[in-house]
Amino acid sequence: MWLCEQSSSDSGSSGWKSVIVLVPVRLGGDSLNPSYIECVKNLLKLDCCIGIIGGKPKHSLFFIGFHDEQLLYLDPHYCQLVVDVTQGNFPLESFHCNSPRKMNFNRMDPSCTLGFYAHSKKDFESLCSAVSGALSVSKERYPIFTFVEGRGQDYSLEGYSGGSTHPSAHILPPDTMNRNSAEGFVFL
Repeated sequence: MWLCEQSSSDSGSSGWKSVIVLVPVRLGGDSLNPSYIECVKNLLKLDCCIGIIGGKPKHSLFFIGFHDEQLLYLDPHYCQLVVDVTQGNFPLESFHCNSPRKMNFNRMDPSCTLGFYAHSKKDFESLCSAVSGALSVSKERYPIFTFVEGRGQDYSLEGYSGGSTHPSAHILPPDTMNRNSAEGFVFL
């Protein structure tokens, strides 16, 4: 996680930038494989999980939790009037749903992106442990994804590129990255 560690040139100390980890996955062929449902539920239960970007076929949604066999979601297409929060007594009803929006798991599109957040290095280590634990309960032979030590550059893809010695993606060396950026977090 060298992208999250930053050193302060003033004090010589090192710090940590918060990190949002987005993991794109495919959880089945044309529809959600039912064997992944318990795993998805376990991931949504985690404190570090910030939700799932996904939806149902031809309709994007943001899944924030579940109740029994129903996913709870926010719909980014739901239009509301603008709220002027600079006024002292602005209406709060724009920030709340009158009723929860929910959808059965079997209607979920199998292509989605899982989101996780860690504020500190300790939080990130806890995230890795908690997510790995949630993934290990899957009935599938292989987990949805795994965390491994090292960098993407540590794993050569030369043998998989059809004999070409040119990588399909260019990764900048660490010294060319702006690691002292004013941003409060990094995306992985």
